[in-house]
Amino acid sequence: MNPNSILYIFLSWLLSMCYGFVLLSSAAGQISDLNLFEAGSSSTYKLQSEVLINEKDNSSKNVGFYVVAEVTVNSIWGKGKDKILQIELTQPLLHIKSRKAPSPDGFVPHKSNLDKMQNKPFLVILKNNKVDRLLMPKNEPLSMVNLKKGLASLLQFQIYEGETKEIDSSGECLAQYTANSDDMFTKTKSNCVSIDLPYTYNPDDILKTMVQSSRISEYHLDLHKNVIKSIKSKESHKMFLSVKEDIGNFVEADQHLILIREGQISTIEGQNIEEALEKLISLHSIVYTQESLMSDRETDGEDATFSDLVNELRDNLKSEAIGTLKSARSFIKLINIGRTSNKKDIQKALASKKNKDLLLQLYDILGFIQSQDSHEAVMKNLIFDDEKMLDFSERYLWALSICSKPNPDIIMDLLKRFQKNNNIPEKIKETMILSIASMAYRLSQLHGNKVKVLKDVEEAIINNLDYAKGEEKYQFFRALKNLKSPNTIPKLLDVIEKGTPKEGVLSWKIIKSLPKEYWGENVLKTAKKTFFQLNKRHDSSSRTIAAELMLETNITEQNLKGMLHYLGSNDTAFEIKQYVYQNIRMKADECPIFKRMVLNIIKSDRFLNNYSTLAPRGMSTALSRNFLSSDSSNGSLVSLQELKSGIVKRGSVNIVMEKNDAIKEIFSLGLFSGGLSSFMSSNGNENELEDEESANAGMELSVLGTQLRPFLFFSGQGELMGHVWSGTASEKTPAYQANTLLQDHLEYIRLGNGLIAELNVKGALSFDLSGSVKISIFYSTAESLVEKAAGIAVIGTTKIDTSFVKSQVEFSASIEPKLILNSDLDFSGKPTACMRLTQPDSLLTHNIFKIERIPGSKHKLRIAKYKKTNIPGVTYSLNRKNNEMCSAMFK
Repeated sequence: MNPNSILYIFLSWLLSMCYGFVLLSSAAGQISDLNLFEAGSSSTYKLQSEVLINEKDNSSKNVGFYVVAEVTVNSIWGKGKDKILQIELTQPLLHIKSRKAPSPDGFVPHKSNLDKMQNKPFLVILKNNKVDRLLMPKNEPLSMVNLKKGLASLLQFQIYEGETKEIDSSGECLAQYTANSDDMFTKTKSNCVSIDLPYTYNPDDILKTMVQSSRISEYHLDLHKNVIKSIKSKESHKMFLSVKEDIGNFVEADQHLILIREGQISTIEGQNIEEALEKLISLHSIVYTQESLMSDRETDGEDATFSDLVNELRDNLKSEAIGTLKSARSFIKLINIGRTSNKKDIQKALASKKNKDLLLQLYDILGFIQSQDSHEAVMKNLIFDDEKMLDFSERYLWALSICSKPNPDIIMDLLKRFQKNNNIPEKIKETMILSIASMAYRLSQLHGNKVKVLKDVEEAIINNLDYAKGEEKYQFFRALKNLKSPNTIPKLLDVIEKGTPKEGVLSWKIIKSLPKEYWGENVLKTAKKTFFQLNKRHDSSSRTIAAELMLETNITEQNLKGMLHYLGSNDTAFEIKQYVYQNIRMKADECPIFKRMVLNIIKSDRFLNNYSTLAPRGMSTALSRNFLSSDSSNGSLVSLQELKSGIVKRGSVNIVMEKNDAIKEIFSLGLFSGGLSSFMSSNGNENELEDEESANAGMELSVLGTQLRPFLFFSGQGELMGHVWSGTASEKTPAYQANTLLQDHLEYIRLGNGLIAELNVKGALSFDLSGSVKISIFYSTAESLVEKAAGIAVIGTTKIDTSFVKSQVEFSASIEPKLILNSDLDFSGKPTACMRLTQPDSLLTHNIFKIERIPGSKHKLRIAKYKKTNIPGVTYSLNRKNNEMCSAMFK
C-alpha cells in the first residue's frame, strides 16, 4: 500500500466521521458516485397505495382501499445535482373492501371517478438532489393532484445519515436517516406539522385526545445501475381518549413502489432549470401550476348551513332531549359546522321564531364555537343589561367559560362591556366576570402567561376588588378563584391576615384551587397560623381549608404531630377536630408512606396512643370512594362535609379523575349555610365567628374547574321564614342545566400518500342539577335533596374524504350517570344528622360504525359493532358514626 492510498483511506474515514457515513461503497466506487435520475434515464414502477381504517385495537374487520398504477419517471434534464423529472401516473385503478372479495386481502377492483379524472404527466424539480417544487397540469382534480404529491414525496430523500427538516406530503417533518446495509436505508419521520390546517385540542391531561403516529420509509437502491429498486412507506396513526385509552380509532397508510423496467429517453437542452423548463413548456401544450409537496384538504361541499342544520335537528335540540345520545350527537354536529359558519347564517338561526324554544341550547352551542362571527351574531340578539335575558346570558357565558379553546378577542370584548356598562344586573355581572376570569385562565393554559389580555383581566379584577365594599367584594374573590393566577398569592395572604373572616375563607379557597407548586413557604406558614389560630381567630372554614392544604403538601413530621395533638386539646370546636381527623384518615388510606408516618407518631407518643384522643366528637366527614378503575384512569368520589350544630356549613361532593400524576376535578357540588345556629339546639361550646352573619344557605357548583355564580336558597331570616311558611324551598328546583363540551379535538393529518385523514373527537355533556330543602319548625327537622344527573356522549371519527372514495370509522360511547345526596337532620334534642349518598344503576354503551362508499356508485359498505356494560348502583358508606345515626333515625 503506497502513501497515496493510505492518505486516501484516511481522508475517506475523516469525511465519514464529519458528515455521517451513510451507505457503503459498491464495487464501482464511493456512494458519492451514485447518480440517481441521470439525465436521459427512464424507470417504470408499479405503485400500490393503501389506506385502512379501524377501531384502535385493530381487532376486527377494517374498511379501506388501495390504488394501483404504473409510474414512469423520466429524467428529461440534469446538470450536477439539479434535475427535472417528468412523472406519469398511468391508469390508476381503485380497489375496495368487499364481502365478496377473496381472502385474505378482501379487495376487489371497482369503477370510480378516478377512472375518468384528467391525468397528465407532471414535473418534479430537484435542486441539490432535493424536491424543490412541483409543476402540475392546470385544472386537474384535487384528488389526483394529492395522489401525485404523495408519489413525488417518495423522491424526497437524502443518501447521508443524520437528522434534517423536510417538507413533503406529510407536512414539515423531522426526518432521521439510518443506513441498513450497503444498498438500503430507512427514513423515519416525526413531529410533522401542518400549520395551515385547522387544529383544535384540549390541553387538559385528563380530557385531551391522544394521537400517536409512526412514519417509516425503506429505500432499496441498485448501486450498479444507479436506480431505485423499491420504496416501501408505512405509517400509522392511533387516536384515543386519554381518560379511556381502549376507545379510539386507527388509520394505516402504505405506499409501495417496485421497479419493473428501465429505458432511455431524449433530453432537453438548457443551461439551468428555468431555461430547460421554458423550452419544455414551449414544446408541449400543457399549462402548469406551481405546487409544493404538501397536499391540500378536499371539501365535498355537502355540509348544510348552520341554520339549515338547526332546522333539521330541531327535535333533538328540545329541552326534553337533553341528556340523550341524539342530543349529544346534534350538539357535536352543530359545533363542527358552526365553527366555519358566517355571522349572517348564525343570526338567521337565532332570529327564527321556530327556534324560540331552542335558544338556551343554541347559546350553549355558540359559546363553544367561539368564533368572531358567532360572538357578533350573539351580541346582536343578547342584551346583557336586560334582566329578562338572565337565563340566556348565563347559558352563553357559562359555555364560554368552560370551552377549552377561548378566543382572546371575545375576552377583551366582554371585559370592555363589563367595565363600561353600569346597567348590567348583578347576577349577570357576576357571571360575566367569573366567565372572563375562567376564559383568561384557559387561554394561559394554551399560550402561557405572556398574552396581554391575561394581564388586563387580572388588573381589572384586582382593581374592582380594591374598590368594592362589603359583600360586593365576594364576586371578585370568586373571579380570582377562576383566574388561578399565582401573582395574586401575596394579596390573598394579606387579606387572610387583615380581612374579615368571610374574606379569609374566600382567599383560602382561591389558594387551594392553585396548583400545589405555588404553595410556597409563605403559604404554608400562613396555613399553620390559620389552623392553630396563632395570630387571631379565624372562621372554621378557613381553618379546615388550611388543614387540608397542609395535609396535601409534603407535611413535616413536626407539623403532623402538632395536628394530631390538636385532636386531644381543649378546643371546643369539635367539628373542626372531627373534620381534621377524617382528612388524616382519608389520606392515610390513600398513601402508605403517610400512613406509616402517622402510625409511627402515634406509637411513639403516649398522649396520642389512646382511644380518647383519636375519637373526637363531631359529625363532620371526609372520605374518598372509587367509582371507576381502569388501566387508563381512575375516578373518585370525594365528599367533604364540615358541620356546625348539626347543619352542613360547608359541604362538597366532588367527582375527580386521575391519570398518572394528573388530577382533574370534573364537578364539584357544594352546599353552604351560615347564621342558622339560632334555629338549632346548641351545646354552647362552639363560639364561632360565623354566628355573626345573617341566615343564608345555597349551592355552589364548579364545572371543569370553573366556579359558577352561587345559587342561593335564601339570604336573611325573613326570606328563610318566608320559605319555611310557604313551603317553596321544599320543591325540587333546577339550579343548573346546560350542554357542555368535554373532549374537543379536531386534527387533519397529512398522510404520506397525499391523502388527508380527519380526526374529530367531541365529548358532549348534558347536565341537570336540582335541589330542595325542607325545614319543619314544629317537628324540629330538616331535609335536603341534591340530584346531579348527566348524559355523557363521546363521538370520535376518523375519515378519508376524496372525490373517488370515502372511508370512515366512528366510535360512540355514552352513559347517563346520576348522583343523589340526601341529608336528614333532627334538632329537636341533641342534633342528629344522616347523610345518604347513592349512585343508581347506569349503562355504558360503546358502539363502532365503519362505512365506505364510492361517490357516483351504489357501493356502500357498513360494519357495526355494539357493546353494552352494566354498571351497578351503589350506596356509599360515609363513616361509622353516620351509619349509626342513620340507623337511629330510620329504625
